[in-house]
Amino acid sequence: MNLDTPRGTRDLLPNETYVRNEVYRKIREVFESYGYGEVETPAFENFELLAAKSGPEIEEEIYAFEDKGGRKLGLRFDPTVPIARIVASDPSKPKPMKYYYITRMWRYEKPQQGRWREFWQAGCELIGPSSVEADAEMLKLTQECLKRVTNTEFVIKINSREVMDELAAEAGVKEEDKDEVFRALDKLDKKTQKEVEDELIEKNVDLNGFRTMLMKIEKGEVNCESEERLMKIKRKAEEMGVKNLEVDYSIMRGLDYYTGFIFETLVKGSEQIGSVCSGGRYDSLIGIYGKEDVPATGFGLGVDRLLEVAGITETSSSNPSQADFYIVPVNDSSRNEALRLTQELREKGFRADTDLMERGLSKQMNYINSLKIPYALIMGPKEIKNSEVTLKNMETGEQIKVKRSSLTEKLRDLKN
Repeated sequence: MNLDTPRGTRDLLPNETYVRNEVYRKIREVFESYGYGEVETPAFENFELLAAKSGPEIEEEIYAFEDKGGRKLGLRFDPTVPIARIVASDPSKPKPMKYYYITRMWRYEKPQQGRWREFWQAGCELIGPSSVEADAEMLKLTQECLKRVTNTEFVIKINSREVMDELAAEAGVKEEDKDEVFRALDKLDKKTQKEVEDELIEKNVDLNGFRTMLMKIEKGEVNCESEERLMKIKRKAEEMGVKNLEVDYSIMRGLDYYTGFIFETLVKGSEQIGSVCSGGRYDSLIGIYGKEDVPATGFGLGVDRLLEVAGITETSSSNPSQADFYIVPVNDSSRNEALRLTQELREKGFRADTDLMERGLSKQMNYINSLKIPYALIMGPKEIKNSEVTLKNMETGEQIKVKRSSLTEKLRDLKN
């Protein structure tokens, strides 16, 4: 029997989960401080719903299957789609709708650094407003989430699909070639100009339009009407305190998805890994599922990639243990009293554990150290007789006697 996890997945053990839950808690606090409410949607959706945004070819990139009733379904790969379904099913909900999520998703793609087939994403959707303030709030939220989680330096690069559409028209790019030209521009941070031009030639795309666009971008000759809105978003975000914002006309995201402002967030010094947080405005998506378009903007933050590039691991936590206090029975006659004290501490709100393996003192202490539990409460016949415990700091080795009558107060002091 093969005991490996399926390709592109992994197990998360308690220490890793502890660190992740701390990250999720911080992100939740940021979203909720801005008035966003958490949503959770089904792990799978009707395939028709998933394909409506990305086309039937999306089946090659996701986990699609038929259930026992013959219904075609797919594991969710983008939380924005089910949220769009929620809005389209009842567009009368009061606006703005402010939703956030922290959930896992699935894509059938080649696993690589920072990319898994099963992965976690956090993000938010702001539905209803079309204002520059709404787009600026996405940039502010991105910065706040990253600041709460890590001290790693980031740069946020912004662009606009509207600007790029105008620029393409000015450069004479054919409508049928536009998406391929945009993709080529987006690849220039990873490939040479010749490499992307060779790819365009293979797809029978005229190079003149691509080269004209590239020349205008490199010379700073982007003077489109839509550029003013992008600059307003940038100024508003900076007024809100967003740092390290850059306009970059080479980034292009979700060609069949975004309708205006877009952005990517890169780790300084690790730009080659790709964006850890990206998003933008998508005013036409909800209309695919409902009767009318609804203005919307949002972003997704790749939790796995963020943890990796920011160096956030199980050792980053000051206390990744599963308990704060471990009650150690010295011998068999002490076990009942040790268990009784453990239950008392749990009822008072402490994270407490005790030996269930009937091990000796030294093996119990080794176990405590292996889990990095900070304090041991040692109980033997003498401690029981004197209504006390021996409290040991497992990091320093310091031991003191504490009366049972004052133990709760002492333990609360240690936690505070």
